[in-house]
Amino acid sequence: MRPMSLHPISAKYKKIVLQFLLLAGIYQLIRLLFFVINHSYFGDVSIGNYLYLAFQGLRFDLSVIFSINLPYLFLALLPFPFASRAWYLQILNILFLFTNSLGFLFDLGDIGYFPYVRKRMTAEVFHLIGKKSDFIDLLPSYLTEFWFVPLAAILFILLFIFLNRRIRNKSEPTERSSFTIPGLGFYFLTLGLSVVIIRGGFQLKPIMNMNALLVASNEHTPLVLNTPFSILHTFEEYKLERLNYFREDELIRYFNPLKNYSGGGKKKELNVVIIVLESFGKQYTGIGGRKSVTPFLDSLMSRSLVFTNAFANAHRSADGIPAILAGIPACMEEPFMTSAYSNNTIDALPTLLRSEGYTSSFFHGGTNGTMSFDIFSRSAGFDKYVGRTEYKNDKDYDGTWGIWDEPFLQFYADELDKEKQPFLSSVFTLSSHEPFRLPAKYKETEMGQLKGIYKGIAYTDMALKKFFERVASKPWFQNTLFVLTADHSFMANNDSLGYYNTGMGLYSIPIILYHPGSTALAGYQDQVIQQIDIMPTVLDYLHYPRDFFSYGSSAFDTLSHRFVYTQMGAHTQLLSGPYVFTADNLNATGVYDFSVDSLLRNPLHNDSLQDGLMSRLKAFRQLLQNTLIDDKQSLRTFGTVK
Repeated sequence: MRPMSLHPISAKYKKIVLQFLLLAGIYQLIRLLFFVINHSYFGDVSIGNYLYLAFQGLRFDLSVIFSINLPYLFLALLPFPFASRAWYLQILNILFLFTNSLGFLFDLGDIGYFPYVRKRMTAEVFHLIGKKSDFIDLLPSYLTEFWFVPLAAILFILLFIFLNRRIRNKSEPTERSSFTIPGLGFYFLTLGLSVVIIRGGFQLKPIMNMNALLVASNEHTPLVLNTPFSILHTFEEYKLERLNYFREDELIRYFNPLKNYSGGGKKKELNVVIIVLESFGKQYTGIGGRKSVTPFLDSLMSRSLVFTNAFANAHRSADGIPAILAGIPACMEEPFMTSAYSNNTIDALPTLLRSEGYTSSFFHGGTNGTMSFDIFSRSAGFDKYVGRTEYKNDKDYDGTWGIWDEPFLQFYADELDKEKQPFLSSVFTLSSHEPFRLPAKYKETEMGQLKGIYKGIAYTDMALKKFFERVASKPWFQNTLFVLTADHSFMANNDSLGYYNTGMGLYSIPIILYHPGSTALAGYQDQVIQQIDIMPTVLDYLHYPRDFFSYGSSAFDTLSHRFVYTQMGAHTQLLSGPYVFTADNLNATGVYDFSVDSLLRNPLHNDSLQDGLMSRLKAFRQLLQNTLIDDKQSLRTFGTVK
């Protein structure tokens, strides 16, 4: 008696499930081969660690399997009779074999390519092929040296074809399916589930290469990712172009990114707390020359070292955090933390201070995953990320961004009490972001009568006051350096005098250093400083004893040429000395005497001055872009101090 055959629709789904399990198995085999051949680059990965990373890699494997095979799924599961015809099934089989074999080829090819770049291949490989570069010339030697790669590719594809044929023979529908309403509903349900798998789940944003940092260190992410996934998720990412205006020795004379501020001084084991205030432009504070709505911050400034000519290197929060904590200015259409360079090795404060025994934490009351801060905190080396999920009390949720600043900063104060000293911690507030709502209890207060961002700034200032009142009696308070600054100014400024609406004023923020245990750190400084100077300034104040990489320089470094760099789209500004030089796509648009023309309305006609500033701008852009491209944003990858 013959066994009952499956319903044609059931047979279709059985075949596809088996095919996708086959694909998942092959990706895991290739991952294992990748690990074995490149084991010397992952010497600290034990068998147990590898199994954990391989398991985490399933999420990325399934995402790319469903991405590559979405057209196949769409066509193979159509609930119509013609979708069961032999000719139609043969076309689908060719599509399935071709697209997946191509994915395997890239995944296997990366086994030999990885040692040269130490990360998974990205869509840049197509740029290299298209532009020829050295790719075609090097291909024969590559195939000779890594002869096992094409051999493995042949074996894997033959194995794939053989096993796929077995699956088809056992589960291909033998009867023509008929159209049914339930069948159509199940078809759309399957496509919807596929989209969920492609995006990696129901989280705020689809998974990208950088999500591997949530489960692995930067060095181990290649074992979590697969190459087709890496390529697909870098096609749309903004890519920088290599610049070659100067030789390397000439470039270093303009900007040397290798720093050492030990100066023979005794290392200070101070705690460091960096408070990043959402949209806190200088305009709203006591040093802004306008109406201040920050009475507490103004009072704190009287006991702090205040930089009155401080500027952001960012106009978005996602750019401001890397600028402050890792010294990376905004220089792309896309924020660094979600760009093709997000997996670069970087010298950030937590990574650097870990070598000095510091523990580290990053707090943000926003919904976990907002602006990828959780992922960046891992990339920067923070030991712990605490967001809305970890706060565990949505009664304090503002309904838009996350936890109100007042309760979250109180929570933060208590959490700092649990930190092992010395510690580095950063908190990023959020209530001074649009829509500038206040908790109900403040709506009828004087604060609640303020308009727009003034309302949000005043509320966060009040929350900041209560935070400092709470921590002032803590045993670690006197031994802590507090850094207060903004992620950026409010880009929709409304300044009747014009300065904060445009030009350098659009980037004007406070930068404040407060050390309650020292009276030496006090006063108002009018020298220019930018966000990327914060990291070296902190390290200088601590007498950090090691070399490190930084695009900026310490505010205490009297020998370095002080400058400010801003970029928004193609438009760049370079504040150097009393002059502001502006350019679009590195084409000069003007030079201004900022000391007397802060609105940048009267361009100077001085060719030699303009040429000199253009050279300085080109040098900085070349350093910035090329080190990003080459993954040389760290002492570990760039070199050593000469």
